[in-house]
Amino acid sequence: MDTELTSDEHLRALAALEAVVGNNDAGLAVLAGSEGERPLPELLAVYGRHTLERILVAAFGITATTDRGETRRLVAELNADPQARLTFLLTDALRQQAAVAGDDLAAAKRIGISVLGAVAAFTDADDSDALTLLRGLRHEILRAN
Repeated sequence: MDTELTSDEHLRALAALEAVVGNNDAGLAVLAGSEGERPLPELLAVYGRHTLERILVAAFGITATTDRGETRRLVAELNADPQARLTFLLTDALRQQAAVAGDDLAAAKRIGISVLGAVAAFTDADDSDALTLLRGLRHEILRAN
């Protein structure tokens, strides 16, 4: 499962997560995708992995300007951290769930709920905070294009 996401995939995943927060099954159905697009469960699992890895890297203070020696030390700390290990396990479980889900929208919703729950575990975000965060992430993607 490729963890690289296009801008369009980022935006589709963010819209799907907003639909999950709003319990909007009709919105999820619209985002189900078409020929040539990743199935929504897979997209949300990939997006979840991408986002949680970014959160972990930021939580451990790893930036683009961190020197190599410090980056190696921080990555070793990250890999030894129990919370980080559980996060890696969660993202693998989501990937496994997506692999058998195909294009099942109920599975996509469950994966989305898990992604939002994991983000909330790091940020203490409730549903309204989650929507604000998702809007901010969408703005970041749109600004980069």
